[in-house]
Formats: sequence, C-alpha cells, structure tokens
Amino acid sequence: MTGRALIRVDRASLRELAASNARFLRRDPAGRRAKLAFYDLAGMELDGLDLSGADLTGARLKGCSARGTKFVGATLFCADLRFARLQDADLSRADLRGANLRGADLSDARMRDVDMREGKLARQGNSGQSEDTIGGAVDAATATLKGVDLSGARLSQTIAMQVDLSDAKLVGASFDGVDFRNANFTGTDLRKAELRNCNMSGANLRGSLMLGTALADVVLGDADATGAILDANARAAFARAGNASAKLRELAGSIDEALDEHARWIASQGTAGKRLDLSGVDLTGMRFDGKDLSGAVLRNSVAARASFRGAILVLADFASADLSHADFTGADLRAGTFKRVYMADAKLAGANLLPVRLGGGAGQTMAATFERARLWRADLSRAVLRKAVLSYADFSEAVLKAADLREAAVDGARFVQANLAECLSDGPLSN
Repeated sequence: MTGRALIRVDRASLRELAASNARFLRRDPAGRRAKLAFYDLAGMELDGLDLSGADLTGARLKGCSARGTKFVGATLFCADLRFARLQDADLSRADLRGANLRGADLSDARMRDVDMREGKLARQGNSGQSEDTIGGAVDAATATLKGVDLSGARLSQTIAMQVDLSDAKLVGASFDGVDFRNANFTGTDLRKAELRNCNMSGANLRGSLMLGTALADVVLGDADATGAILDANARAAFARAGNASAKLRELAGSIDEALDEHARWIASQGTAGKRLDLSGVDLTGMRFDGKDLSGAVLRNSVAARASFRGAILVLADFASADLSHADFTGADLRAGTFKRVYMADAKLAGANLLPVRLGGGAGQTMAATFERARLWRADLSRAVLRKAVLSYADFSEAVLKAADLREAAVDGARFVQANLAECLSDGPLSN
C-alpha cells in the first residue's frame, strides 16, 4: 500500500478501545464505538475481545490472533486478514467485502449472514489525492473454515481454491461466481444454498448434504460426490455434467439372491457364499425386517424410508448412507458403523448399540460409532448406546427418552432441544 501510513497501536491502547466499545454496546454513555479504520493490528493478540460493530475498514490484521473474538456486525471492508487465527470467532453479519482471508484459520467461527462480495476501496494519500486501491474479490484461498457457520452468507466473485469447508454449515448461503476448485466440502451442510456460475472442479463433496441446493451453471467436472446426500435435482446436475461419482450402483443380480448368498456367508463363517455389499445402491423404501445382515456393507447407500425393524446388523457398515426416515426399531446394531450418516427422522427406539468383543476372550472391543452423524428428530428412546462413539453427532430435536449413553464419547455432540427425559449419562449433555 502506497498511501498514508497505517496507524499502529500498542496492546494496552487496543484493549482500552475494545473495553470502550463493549461499554458502547451496553449503551453506557462512557462508551465509544471502536474506530480502527486503517489501523495496523498485524500480529497482535485480540483473543476474546468484543469488537462487535467496530469499524475496521482497510485495517491490517495479518497474522493476528483473534480466537473467540466478537466481530458481530463489524465493518471489515477490504481488511487484510491473511493468516489470521480466528478460531471460534463470531463474525455474524460482518461486512467482509473485498477482504483478504488467504490462509486464515476460521475453524468453528460463526459467520452467519456475512457479506463477502467483491469490494474495492480507494485511499487518499497525504496530498488528499487517491493514491491506491485495495480490495476487489474476496480472497479465501487455502483458508481453513472447518465447522464454520456460513448460513445465509453472500459470496460473489470470491477466490476459494483449496479452502477447507469440511463440516461447515452453509444453509441458505448464496454463492455467485465463486472459485471453489479443489475445495474440501466433506460433510458440509449445503441445504437450500444457491450456487451460480461457480467452479467446483476437483472439490471434495464426500458426505456433504445437498438437499434443496440450487445449482445453476456450476462446473462440477471431477468433483467427488461419493456418499453425498443428494436430492433428485442435485443428482441430475451431476449426471448432466457427466460426473459418475454421484451415480447409484446397480446390483449384478437380484436383492434376494444377494441376501441368500449373505446367509450362506454367515452360516459358513465366511468360507462359502458372499458377504452382502450394497455400497452405493438405492434401497429406498425396501424392507429388511428381521433379516440377519451381520457384517453387511452398505456404505454410501440410499436407504431412505427403508425398514430394518428387528434386523440383526452386528458390525454392519452404513458410513455416509442416507437413512432418513429409516426404521431400525428394536434392531441389533452392535458395533455398527454409522459415521456421517444422515438419519433425520429415523426410528431407533430400543435399538441395541453396545460394543462387541472381536475374537472373544481378550480380543479387541469394537464400539458402535455415530461420529458426525445427523440424527435430527430421530427417535432413540430406550436405545442402548453405552460406550458408543457419538463425537460431533447432531441429536437436535431427537428423542432420547430413557436411552443409555453411559460411558459414551459425546465430545462435540449436540443435543439442542432434544428430549433427554430419564436419559442415562455420565454428566450433563451439551446443547
């Protein structure tokens, strides 16, 4: 930048400005809105400060540490946030037009309704004449946005190559002309998002959720949608692009023949028959009630509204499957793998999800896992989830009445508005 020099401030002065800003937010007459336009805060420590509503237009925050910092409604127009550490920061409704976020770490940040459209800023030098222009398209290339909440955000002409958006929430967000080449969308929630004129070549969309997602003139090229939860429109868009990663697999024979071969495989302890592999197969609405599908592989399958009531599914693998509205009432799901499954409105009442000891005796114990599963509004009443891995699973509005979660791994799990009446656990369950 060749215009007027940025204003450098020491740490004590910065903290006083932030304290005054906090008073301003409380409507304290002694408070003042933080005006930090064109300040040089590069490399400084801003952790935990409340800079909500502050004016940081054109500010230089390169390499700063702002973990847990509040920038709610702040103006960061054309700000330099390259390589800033913004983990768990709150930038909801912030103005990030023209900002530079290249290499920044925004893991688990809240960025609802942010404005990340193109923006340019002309600065005046000491002579009063415009001497330089900063900003332009938002540059978020190589940034880390794992677990970020970008719901309702607006991004246009943004450079987001190789950005990491794994497990991010982009519900209802709008993307126009964004370069997402080689971006990581693993497990990302893209429900009702709008993508227009975007380039997603080489993007990793494994396990992402694309329901009600509008895709207009989007380059899907060699994007990988294996195990993504897609509605008919999204699946059709991949088909039109000639992208086979979203295509469901056809069975070589009938489902009955495959089940008979699996029964022989179980009875012979694997020496005859063939293990059931329904990976990537459309099982929508099928019935497997009471069947013994122990050890079956159903990864990336679409089993919405399928019924597995009373079925034996010990060591079955459902990773990244669409199990919305599926019925597992009373099923034996011991040591089952349900990592990243979509189980909205599923029924698991009375299901057995205890661990299994492999090989007997002192053999290895394998637990059931629902890591990063979405179990919105699912019925898990009386389900036995003791020692299960529930890390980062989302049980929002689920029914867990009288369920057994003792000794379960619940780090990062969400139980927002869940029915936890009579639920057995080792401690309080976080919302």
